[in-house]
Amino acid sequence: MKIKGVDLSYCQEGISFPALKQAGVKFAIIRAGFSTKKDVTMDKFVADCKKYGIDYGFYWYSYAMSVEQAKAEAEKCISVIKGLSPTYPVFFDMEEKNQISGLNTDTRTKMAIAFCEKIRQAGFKPGVYANPSFMENYYDKSRIVGRYDIWLAHWTNSPNCPSKHSYGQTMWQWGLDKIDGYEVDGDICFCEYVNPTPVKKTVEQLAKEVIRGDWGNGAERKQKLTAAGYDYSAVQKRVNKLLR
Repeated sequence: MKIKGVDLSYCQEGISFPALKQAGVKFAIIRAGFSTKKDVTMDKFVADCKKYGIDYGFYWYSYAMSVEQAKAEAEKCISVIKGLSPTYPVFFDMEEKNQISGLNTDTRTKMAIAFCEKIRQAGFKPGVYANPSFMENYYDKSRIVGRYDIWLAHWTNSPNCPSKHSYGQTMWQWGLDKIDGYEVDGDICFCEYVNPTPVKKTVEQLAKEVIRGDWGNGAERKQKLTAAGYDYSAVQKRVNKLLR
């Protein structure tokens, strides 16, 4: 199975989604953000994916230099994509030079794991984006491969010239494609992702999120919890008890 896709960020702002559809694109991996900042084009890309029937996932470009910073990036990512239902995973993307020169393999690996576990706990499917060099030299691949979905970046410059590297990758970035006058990274997915079944949270978890401010206040809180399929009265009752 080979499913055609692209990855998108602010660099492709303005790209035509009808043109993507016409080119046979079935999915898009959208940059949700970087460091602890949201990508300015994310919302529009998600809306266009929904409008034109293109499945989507996300990636987060990391600038973290510690496990705690990677966790903070994951928390920001979760806040940005909260309420969305991506069909494809949420990928951790580490490739900055100072992350290579200033960190050791164990720390980089722990950072990827910390990010991915935060994403998993939030109910999303986590993944790791990396090229073969990063997998071999900068991650402890034994702690990542088989544990998270792998999006392998290995440019052969043709979707018909497969990568010789195998890490059990479910996705492969093969090189530059050109669609609607824009250069985009071309991707191939080797499996069919299905829309995830939302992970239901306990009343205790929800109450703590409410206290933290994740669900808004008053009527907004009631609307959000009800729309997500939760018992607002039960959650609010627990919130009141915790705040006594």
